[in-house]
Amino acid sequence: MDGPKLKPAPLETVIPDDDDREPTKEEIMEDIRQGLRDIKTGEEGQDALESLEELRREIYGETHAR
Repeated sequence: MDGPKLKPAPLETVIPDDDDREPTKEEIMEDIRQGLRDIKTGEEGQDALESLEELRREIYGETHAR
């Protein structure tokens, strides 16, 4: 007795590819908050001004770097 034939689901509906999506505003803000926390606690291993400059470049790009 054979059961019903199952139709395979497309792979992209089963495993979403997060690499191709743009981050949400909430995710961007959380990354910025975490970066500022890391700077404040010194977890980055560099002084605060260097860390802030790196964060500025990540947010605005190289054209806004001082």
